[in-house]
Amino acid sequence: MDEAEQVQDGNGVTILDLFNAVRKHVITAVVTLVIVMVAICAYTFTRTPQYTATSELLATYRSSAAASGASSNAGELSSGANYINSQIQTYPQLVKTESVLQPVIDDLGLDTTVKELAASVTASNPDGTMLVDISVNNPDPKQASSIANSVAENLRKQVTSTIYSDEGDKIISPVNLTVVQQAYAPASPSSPNVKLNLAAGLAVGVILGIVVAFIKDLLDTRVRRDSDVTTVIDAPVLGSLSRNEAYVGTSPVIISRPASREAEEIRRLRTNVMFVLPDEPLSNVIVVTSAGPSEGKTTLSVNLATAFAENGSKVLLIDADVRNPSVSKALGIEGAVGLTHLITNRVSSHDAIQRYWKPNFHVLPAGKQTMNPSILLNSRAMKALVEQVSGAYDYVIIDTAPMQVANDAAVFAKEGPELLLVAGLGVTEKKLLRQTGRELSTLSIDPVGLAMNYGETEKPQKGGYYYYGDESDDNGRKRQIQHKKSEKMKKD
Repeated sequence: MDEAEQVQDGNGVTILDLFNAVRKHVITAVVTLVIVMVAICAYTFTRTPQYTATSELLATYRSSAAASGASSNAGELSSGANYINSQIQTYPQLVKTESVLQPVIDDLGLDTTVKELAASVTASNPDGTMLVDISVNNPDPKQASSIANSVAENLRKQVTSTIYSDEGDKIISPVNLTVVQQAYAPASPSSPNVKLNLAAGLAVGVILGIVVAFIKDLLDTRVRRDSDVTTVIDAPVLGSLSRNEAYVGTSPVIISRPASREAEEIRRLRTNVMFVLPDEPLSNVIVVTSAGPSEGKTTLSVNLATAFAENGSKVLLIDADVRNPSVSKALGIEGAVGLTHLITNRVSSHDAIQRYWKPNFHVLPAGKQTMNPSILLNSRAMKALVEQVSGAYDYVIIDTAPMQVANDAAVFAKEGPELLLVAGLGVTEKKLLRQTGRELSTLSIDPVGLAMNYGETEKPQKGGYYYYGDESDDNGRKRQIQHKKSEKMKKD
């Protein structure tokens, strides 16, 4: 049921779902198509060409009156037609019998058996006619026509032959078979039909590719693209962070690698967040959370706060994930004293809040857990602290526990701060993301935006207008900018 919910939301699977599945797993779809086409081509071009030759016979009724020279009446003709209709239905089976095929083998000197020959011979009676069509498949077109003509002739003999009764009376068959169309050697093979097989293979390959891509997407329990998240959470994607070792360490990338592509990713996210924040009380407080653990929310919180501080804003970074404090580790600072001590009035803000990197960048670590975290973070003291720091700082970044662990982020956001949801591509579980989306919807909380983590790093294009390089620390890790020269400048 849970897997089905990944692609169904009450209205069933839509064309857009299929399109998104194919787009995400386009390589799988293409590989499936190629495999099908290769199999069809192998089947088509390795088969021995078969030629089909067809002869045709007409069945008529030979009345006793006509045999004696008298004219036939209407009743006799009608009964004769009914007789032929009943008899002609047996001819397709009669064609495959030994009495018809053994003379064919003997006449043409074929090196085969009756059973093998019967497999290549087919007979049919077109609806509403007195015709019998005999078709023969054979790798040799001349052989096919010879066998078809011989089978037709021997069937005619078998049906129209005169037999004698035990008393010696001569019995003439009332059915007369006449060959009305000789079989001729076909000019082109009837099978394999190359065009038809390739067209069918292409159609089957496309359909199967879509099905395989859809099944793969259905069974994939993790988000892989931005669209996987935006279909569940109705919020804009404000930025994406690539999967890079630059984010690992005890220093934000804007400090350690200010000229890197990763630093620009953070700056872009900062700018987009600034634009979408509403002009409302507490809207400068940004609560950062994720659906589950290990999605990079703390890394993003630390780097985003650094980006705001770099821009000259007065920033406070609060580690409210008191169950698993990570901010102090990410910044390489002391975290023994912090939020838990400040809320319980055991220390002053001067002792709990630390300055980091710049005078306008302050950090409030989580501190040691001394009581139930939910009670602590839902206390009046915590709400009063948020209101106080929102007025004292330009931006307040609160790193909270994942929604799977606790709904602290939802509690904060319900009081006015804005919620920024982090999703780790290849990490976030779709099931947890849907649960988070339902919980936020129930609480009427609309995230201000989404931040994607662990995206694939784009390869720099040669000859691009800009390129980024990390020089040594001695050179200050300067940004290097390379301008293309236009054709006009070259001419000048």
